[in-house]
Amino acid sequence: MMFLSIVSFSLMHLCVKAIPNIPVHQIISFRSVFSILICIYTLQKNNIPFWGNNKPLLIIRGFVGALSLFCFFYSIQHLPLATAVTISNLIPLFALILAALFLKEKITRLQWLFFLVSFTGVLLIKGFDDRINLTDFVIALCAAVFTACAHFLVRKLRETDHSMVIIFYFPLVTILLVGPYTVMNWLTPTSFEWVMLLLIGLFTHIGQVYLTNAYAKEEISGITNIYYLGIILSLLYGYLFFDESYGLLSFVGMALIVGGILLNVYYKNVTANKV
Repeated sequence: MMFLSIVSFSLMHLCVKAIPNIPVHQIISFRSVFSILICIYTLQKNNIPFWGNNKPLLIIRGFVGALSLFCFFYSIQHLPLATAVTISNLIPLFALILAALFLKEKITRLQWLFFLVSFTGVLLIKGFDDRINLTDFVIALCAAVFTACAHFLVRKLRETDHSMVIIFYFPLVTILLVGPYTVMNWLTPTSFEWVMLLLIGLFTHIGQVYLTNAYAKEEISGITNIYYLGIILSLLYGYLFFDESYGLLSFVGMALIVGGILLNVYYKNVTANKV
Protein backbone atom coordinates (compact mmCIF):
# COMPACT_ATOMS: atom_id res chain seq x y z
CA MET A 1 0.00 0.00 0.00
CA MET A 2 2.70 2.49 1.04
CA PHE A 3 4.76 1.67 -2.05
CA LEU A 4 1.84 2.59 -4.33
CA SER A 5 1.25 5.78 -2.34
CA ILE A 6 4.88 6.89 -2.68
CA VAL A 7 4.90 6.13 -6.41
CA SER A 8 1.64 8.07 -6.92
CA PHE A 9 2.91 11.14 -5.06
CA SER A 10 6.22 11.01 -6.90
CA LEU A 11 4.37 10.98 -10.23
CA MET A 12 2.36 13.96 -9.05
CA HIS A 13 5.64 15.78 -8.33
CA LEU A 14 6.85 14.86 -11.81
CA CYS A 15 3.71 16.34 -13.39
CA VAL A 16 4.13 19.61 -11.45
CA LYS A 17 7.77 19.84 -12.58
CA ALA A 18 6.73 19.14 -16.18
CA ILE A 19 4.59 22.30 -16.47
CA PRO A 20 6.91 25.17 -15.41
CA ASN A 21 4.92 27.72 -17.42
CA ILE A 22 1.71 27.17 -15.45
CA PRO A 23 1.71 29.41 -12.33
CA VAL A 24 1.72 27.63 -8.99
CA HIS A 25 -1.55 29.27 -7.91
CA GLN A 26 -3.28 27.87 -11.00
CA ILE A 27 -1.98 24.33 -10.37
CA ILE A 28 -3.13 24.56 -6.75
CA SER A 29 -6.56 25.85 -7.77
CA PHE A 30 -7.10 23.01 -10.22
CA ARG A 31 -5.89 20.43 -7.70
CA SER A 32 -8.19 21.91 -5.05
CA VAL A 33 -11.27 21.76 -7.28
CA PHE A 34 -10.50 18.12 -8.06
CA SER A 35 -10.11 17.33 -4.35
CA ILE A 36 -13.27 19.22 -3.34
CA LEU A 37 -15.40 17.23 -5.79
CA ILE A 38 -14.05 13.94 -4.43
CA CYS A 39 -14.56 15.07 -0.83
CA ILE A 40 -18.14 16.16 -1.47
CA TYR A 41 -18.95 12.81 -3.06
CA THR A 42 -17.36 10.88 -0.18
CA LEU A 43 -19.01 12.97 2.56
CA GLN A 44 -22.45 12.68 0.96
CA LYS A 45 -22.04 8.94 0.35
CA ASN A 46 -21.19 8.31 4.00
CA ASN A 47 -23.68 10.85 5.44
CA ILE A 48 -20.95 12.84 7.17
CA PRO A 49 -21.79 16.50 8.02
CA PHE A 50 -19.69 18.83 5.88
CA TRP A 51 -18.79 21.63 8.28
CA GLY A 52 -17.34 19.77 11.26
CA ASN A 53 -17.14 20.83 14.89
CA ASN A 54 -13.97 22.83 15.49
CA LYS A 55 -14.45 25.27 12.62
CA PRO A 56 -11.79 27.85 13.63
CA LEU A 57 -9.09 25.18 13.83
CA LEU A 58 -10.31 23.54 10.61
CA ILE A 59 -9.96 26.88 8.81
CA ILE A 60 -6.49 27.48 10.27
CA ARG A 61 -5.44 23.98 9.19
CA GLY A 62 -6.71 24.72 5.68
CA PHE A 63 -4.82 28.03 5.59
CA VAL A 64 -1.55 26.48 6.78
CA GLY A 65 -2.03 23.61 4.33
CA ALA A 66 -2.49 26.09 1.48
CA LEU A 67 0.77 27.83 2.42
CA SER A 68 2.63 24.52 2.56
CA LEU A 69 1.26 23.45 -0.82
CA PHE A 70 2.18 26.76 -2.46
CA CYS A 71 5.74 26.65 -1.07
CA PHE A 72 6.22 23.00 -2.03
CA PHE A 73 4.95 23.34 -5.61
CA TYR A 74 7.03 26.51 -6.00
CA SER A 75 10.14 24.66 -4.83
CA ILE A 76 9.43 21.78 -7.24
CA GLN A 77 9.27 24.21 -10.15
CA HIS A 78 12.36 26.23 -9.15
CA LEU A 79 14.73 23.69 -7.58
CA PRO A 80 16.12 20.38 -8.82
CA LEU A 81 13.34 17.87 -8.20
CA ALA A 82 15.18 15.59 -5.76
CA THR A 83 16.43 18.60 -3.78
CA ALA A 84 12.90 19.96 -3.34
CA VAL A 85 11.56 16.55 -2.30
CA THR A 86 14.48 15.91 0.09
CA ILE A 87 14.07 19.24 1.88
CA SER A 88 10.32 18.64 2.16
CA ASN A 89 11.12 15.43 4.06
CA LEU A 90 12.36 17.51 7.00
CA ILE A 91 8.72 17.54 8.14
CA PRO A 92 9.20 14.99 10.98
CA LEU A 93 11.93 17.10 12.56
CA PHE A 94 9.87 20.28 12.53
CA ALA A 95 6.89 18.29 13.83
CA LEU A 96 9.09 17.11 16.72
CA ILE A 97 9.95 20.71 17.61
CA LEU A 98 6.28 21.74 17.47
CA ALA A 99 5.35 18.86 19.78
CA ALA A 100 8.05 20.00 22.21
CA LEU A 101 6.86 23.61 22.13
CA PHE A 102 3.11 23.08 22.36
CA LEU A 103 2.62 19.60 23.79
CA LYS A 104 5.60 19.73 26.15
CA GLU A 105 7.01 16.52 24.67
CA LYS A 106 10.64 16.11 25.70
CA ILE A 107 13.43 16.17 23.11
CA THR A 108 16.52 14.33 24.32
CA ARG A 109 20.11 15.32 23.59
CA LEU A 110 20.39 12.37 21.22
CA GLN A 111 17.40 13.60 19.23
CA TRP A 112 18.95 17.06 18.99
CA LEU A 113 22.08 15.37 17.64
CA PHE A 114 19.99 13.63 14.96
CA PHE A 115 18.43 16.98 14.12
CA LEU A 116 21.92 18.47 13.74
CA VAL A 117 22.85 15.64 11.35
CA SER A 118 19.89 16.47 9.10
CA PHE A 119 20.50 20.21 9.28
CA THR A 120 24.13 19.65 8.29
CA GLY A 121 22.78 17.85 5.23
CA VAL A 122 20.60 20.86 4.41
CA LEU A 123 23.60 23.18 4.61
CA LEU A 124 25.63 20.89 2.34
CA ILE A 125 22.88 20.91 -0.29
CA LYS A 126 22.51 24.70 -0.13
CA GLY A 127 26.22 25.46 0.01
CA PHE A 128 27.45 23.22 -2.79
CA ASP A 129 24.70 23.44 -5.42
CA ASP A 130 24.92 26.71 -7.35
CA ARG A 131 21.46 26.10 -8.87
CA ILE A 132 19.88 26.93 -5.48
CA ASN A 133 19.49 30.59 -4.53
CA LEU A 134 18.64 31.73 -1.01
CA THR A 135 15.02 32.70 -1.74
CA ASP A 136 14.11 29.35 -3.31
CA PHE A 137 15.95 27.53 -0.51
CA VAL A 138 14.02 29.39 2.21
CA ILE A 139 10.70 28.74 0.44
CA ALA A 140 11.52 25.01 0.30
CA LEU A 141 12.23 25.03 4.03
CA CYS A 142 8.97 26.91 4.63
CA ALA A 143 7.13 24.13 2.78
CA ALA A 144 8.42 21.63 5.36
CA VAL A 145 7.65 23.95 8.30
CA PHE A 146 4.09 24.69 7.16
CA THR A 147 3.43 21.01 6.42
CA ALA A 148 4.64 20.09 9.91
CA CYS A 149 2.26 22.73 11.33
CA ALA A 150 -0.60 21.25 9.26
CA HIS A 151 0.17 17.75 10.57
CA PHE A 152 0.25 19.10 14.12
CA LEU A 153 -3.19 20.70 13.65
CA VAL A 154 -4.58 17.46 12.17
CA ARG A 155 -3.36 15.69 15.27
CA LYS A 156 -5.44 18.06 17.39
CA LEU A 157 -8.46 18.00 15.07
CA ARG A 158 -8.74 14.20 15.18
CA GLU A 159 -10.08 14.65 18.71
CA THR A 160 -13.11 16.56 17.43
CA ASP A 161 -13.64 15.96 13.71
CA HIS A 162 -13.91 13.19 11.12
CA SER A 163 -10.80 12.75 8.95
CA MET A 164 -12.78 13.39 5.75
CA VAL A 165 -13.99 16.72 7.11
CA ILE A 166 -10.40 17.69 7.89
CA ILE A 167 -9.40 16.74 4.35
CA PHE A 168 -12.37 18.67 2.91
CA TYR A 169 -11.39 21.95 4.58
CA PHE A 170 -7.90 21.83 3.06
CA PRO A 171 -8.93 22.32 -0.61
CA LEU A 172 -11.95 24.43 0.42
CA VAL A 173 -9.86 27.07 2.20
CA THR A 174 -7.19 26.83 -0.49
CA ILE A 175 -9.58 27.54 -3.34
CA LEU A 176 -11.11 30.47 -1.44
CA LEU A 177 -7.62 31.93 -1.01
CA VAL A 178 -6.18 31.46 -4.51
CA GLY A 179 -9.29 30.92 -6.66
CA PRO A 180 -10.18 34.59 -7.26
CA TYR A 181 -6.58 35.48 -8.15
CA THR A 182 -6.40 32.50 -10.50
CA VAL A 183 -9.59 33.55 -12.31
CA MET A 184 -8.31 37.11 -12.75
CA ASN A 185 -4.91 35.92 -13.98
CA TRP A 186 -5.95 32.83 -15.93
CA LEU A 187 -3.39 31.33 -18.30
CA THR A 188 -4.95 28.86 -20.72
CA PRO A 189 -2.99 25.58 -20.61
CA THR A 190 -1.88 23.72 -23.71
CA SER A 191 -3.23 20.23 -24.37
CA PHE A 192 -0.16 18.70 -22.71
CA GLU A 193 -0.54 20.97 -19.67
CA TRP A 194 -4.24 20.04 -19.32
CA VAL A 195 -3.23 16.38 -19.24
CA MET A 196 -0.61 17.12 -16.57
CA LEU A 197 -3.15 19.06 -14.47
CA LEU A 198 -5.61 16.16 -14.64
CA LEU A 199 -2.87 13.71 -13.68
CA ILE A 200 -1.84 15.91 -10.72
CA GLY A 201 -5.36 15.64 -9.32
CA LEU A 202 -5.60 11.93 -10.08
CA PHE A 203 -2.20 10.95 -8.64
CA THR A 204 -2.83 13.07 -5.54
CA HIS A 205 -6.11 11.27 -4.87
CA ILE A 206 -4.61 7.81 -5.48
CA GLY A 207 -1.66 8.64 -3.22
CA GLN A 208 -3.93 9.80 -0.40
CA VAL A 209 -6.11 6.68 -0.64
CA TYR A 210 -3.17 4.29 -0.48
CA LEU A 211 -1.49 6.34 2.25
CA THR A 212 -4.60 6.12 4.42
CA ASN A 213 -4.88 2.37 3.81
CA ALA A 214 -1.18 1.88 4.58
CA TYR A 215 -1.43 3.56 7.97
CA ALA A 216 -4.55 1.54 8.74
CA LYS A 217 -3.19 -1.89 7.74
CA GLU A 218 0.62 -1.85 7.83
CA GLU A 219 3.24 -1.62 10.57
CA ILE A 220 4.60 1.90 11.09
CA SER A 221 8.18 0.61 10.89
CA GLY A 222 7.50 -0.84 7.45
CA ILE A 223 6.00 2.44 6.29
CA THR A 224 9.03 4.37 7.50
CA ASN A 225 11.43 2.04 5.69
CA ILE A 226 9.85 2.68 2.29
CA TYR A 227 8.89 6.33 2.76
CA TYR A 228 12.15 7.72 1.36
CA LEU A 229 11.77 5.83 -1.89
CA GLY A 230 10.27 9.11 -3.11
CA ILE A 231 13.71 10.74 -3.07
CA ILE A 232 15.19 7.95 -5.20
CA LEU A 233 12.34 8.25 -7.69
CA SER A 234 12.82 12.03 -7.80
CA LEU A 235 16.52 11.55 -8.57
CA LEU A 236 15.55 9.18 -11.38
CA TYR A 237 12.89 11.49 -12.82
CA GLY A 238 15.23 14.48 -12.64
CA TYR A 239 17.97 12.60 -14.49
CA LEU A 240 15.68 11.10 -17.16
CA PHE A 241 13.35 14.01 -17.90
CA PHE A 242 15.01 17.26 -16.76
CA ASP A 243 18.73 16.59 -17.28
CA GLU A 244 19.43 17.10 -13.57
CA SER A 245 22.62 15.82 -11.97
CA TYR A 246 24.18 16.16 -8.52
CA GLY A 247 27.68 16.42 -7.11
CA LEU A 248 29.03 14.14 -4.41
CA LEU A 249 28.43 16.65 -1.60
CA SER A 250 24.79 17.07 -2.62
CA PHE A 251 24.31 13.30 -2.34
CA VAL A 252 26.05 13.36 1.03
CA GLY A 253 23.68 16.14 2.12
CA MET A 254 20.63 14.15 1.07
CA ALA A 255 21.94 11.08 2.89
CA LEU A 256 22.50 13.12 6.08
CA ILE A 257 18.97 14.56 5.95
CA VAL A 258 17.38 11.14 5.52
CA GLY A 259 19.74 9.52 8.02
CA GLY A 260 19.01 12.07 10.73
CA ILE A 261 15.26 11.69 10.27
CA LEU A 262 15.36 7.88 10.26
CA LEU A 263 17.53 7.82 13.38
CA ASN A 264 15.00 10.08 15.09
CA VAL A 265 12.07 7.88 14.05
CA TYR A 266 13.76 4.67 15.19
CA TYR A 267 14.84 6.28 18.46
CA LYS A 268 11.23 7.28 19.17
CA ASN A 269 10.01 3.76 18.32
CA VAL A 270 12.60 2.12 20.58
CA THR A 271 11.90 4.43 23.52
CA ALA A 272 8.13 4.01 23.04
CA ASN A 273 8.47 0.21 23.14
CA LYS A 274 10.40 0.42 26.38
CA VAL A 275 7.64 2.34 28.12
